[in-house]
Amino acid sequence: MGQAKQAKNDSPLHEQCTTISSSNQNENFVEIEKEKTIALINAWEENEKAKAQTKAYKELCSIETWENNMKTSLELDLKKMEENSEVEKAEYSKRFKKKIPEIEKIAEAKREKIEKLKEQKSINLKKMSEKLSATPNAYPPKTKTCGCF
Repeated sequence: MGQAKQAKNDSPLHEQCTTISSSNQNENFVEIEKEKTIALINAWEENEKAKAQTKAYKELCSIETWENNMKTSLELDLKKMEENSEVEKAEYSKRFKKKIPEIEKIAEAKREKIEKLKEQKSINLKKMSEKLSATPNAYPPKTKTCGCF
């Protein structure tokens, strides 16, 4: 029996069948390896795409955060400036309100001075008028037209 098996294995037909079957196996193995490689390449590509998308998303989030921080900072600066301007406005208002009575006081003093001068002038004019009335030749009053006469 062993010889029959060996004779069967030694036949050219058997060699051809084993060659065909091993060739088919090699083709199947090569095809499987090719599919495996393609699957690995596709998986790598998807992974890299996912990494790129994640990186882009993180950068976009970072930019958005920066933008929001800058806007918030500017808004706070604006509010601070408005508060400062309101404080300054209140201070100027206080200063002006303090100056108004001073100005009124100074103006009143000037008015009083003018009234006193007016009264004094009036008194002087009355005295002169009385003097002129008392002496008839005294009118018109003698005024020097030239400094030498």
